[in-house]
Amino acid sequence: MRTAGQGPRVFSYLEISEGMKEVCDYAITTEVYQHFLKTSGDYSTLHADDAYARRRGFQEKVMHGTILNGFLSHFVGMHFPGKASLLLSVDIRYSNPSYLNDRLRLEAELVQKLDARRVVVMDFQFTNRTRDWMAAKGRAQVMLAEDGV
Repeated sequence: MRTAGQGPRVFSYLEISEGMKEVCDYAITTEVYQHFLKTSGDYSTLHADDAYARRRGFQEKVMHGTILNGFLSHFVGMHFPGKASLLLSVDIRYSNPSYLNDRLRLEAELVQKLDARRVVVMDFQFTNRTRDWMAAKGRAQVMLAEDGV
């Protein structure tokens, strides 16, 4: 099990195979949330106002789904396949909201290798471990450097 704070890994295209699975844990901390707000400038009411979010049927302000995209980017670039990779495309579907201080587990499985371009296809899922529900799932295409560095 890896966590977001660990250093980068490097898998070469030849080292990985279909069926490989990797897991990493993330947390939506106040720091993550504040950095995202500052970077994106998205202070929409549902994401910034607890009272408004409650009136709309949520437990509190809803964290931006794009924070999960950031976790996925970190996962691909730092964990699997690692720093020799380039995220080409992401299809993500949000199932349930995440809230401040929720702990998430990202699980990914390599489902296809496209040898001609050194591209791998991964299915992934974010499980909200705090709320015990699936937060999002999707598919990503990732290109790897030829030699892994």
